[in-house]
Amino acid sequence: MPTWHRYEELRPDQLELLLKEAPIAYWPLGLLEHHGWHLPIGFDGLKADRICRRLADRTGGVLLPVMWWGGLGGHDVFKWSHYQDPKAFGGMLVETSRQLLTYGFRVLVLMAGHYPWQDVLDAEIPALRQAFPDALILAGTEISICGDAVTVRGDHAAREETSFGLALFPEQVDLDALTPGRDETVWPGATPPPADRYHHRVEFDASAPLFAQMGEDAREASAARGEEGVAQVVDHLARTIDGFLGRDAS
Repeated sequence: MPTWHRYEELRPDQLELLLKEAPIAYWPLGLLEHHGWHLPIGFDGLKADRICRRLADRTGGVLLPVMWWGGLGGHDVFKWSHYQDPKAFGGMLVETSRQLLTYGFRVLVLMAGHYPWQDVLDAEIPALRQAFPDALILAGTEISICGDAVTVRGDHAAREETSFGLALFPEQVDLDALTPGRDETVWPGATPPPADRYHHRVEFDASAPLFAQMGEDAREASAARGEEGVAQVVDHLARTIDGFLGRDAS
């Protein structure tokens, strides 16, 4: 079976050896953001990390630490969310990617768990691909990284993402926490945002069990539903990577 290691745990000689055996770098792109009462604040990064781990189990390579700093999207108004300037985290994305490709990685997988990362990837990845035409750069969310080859649905902390969580890290999902009754302390400084900042598809009623969700009821989620989507993504990307490297994709 292919072997993979965490980038930060390897010594320089070990990185050189792994680069020869499996020149593949996985970088999960996440965010710290309110994901309802039942999911961890780091859901996006955890989701991306677990998908990358499954891919690495198939292909080998190195797994970089989760990029926790990101932004964009409408959940910055919820307490415990941390949004950053797109120029800041976009610059980190580009510079780190250039370094990895310059060091000799032939495959770079930028797996975004937070859907608005797509805007940054769409803006920055074309130039990277032009600068490194001999590399395979796969970039996107689980619902976009496979292009039209795989159909996977997404939402925010609702049925789809909760299903991914149940499939990938069930020990950190608590559907029993979806209960009503929270008070005004759910907002930063205990003050809710003005109504003109309410996204029309997001639940802003702090007393509702589905607070902060956008999509179908999370209580309808299942591990089987999440596993179906994850397996499709992992299988397609693993075959794509093996094919690019000229390896047996079976």
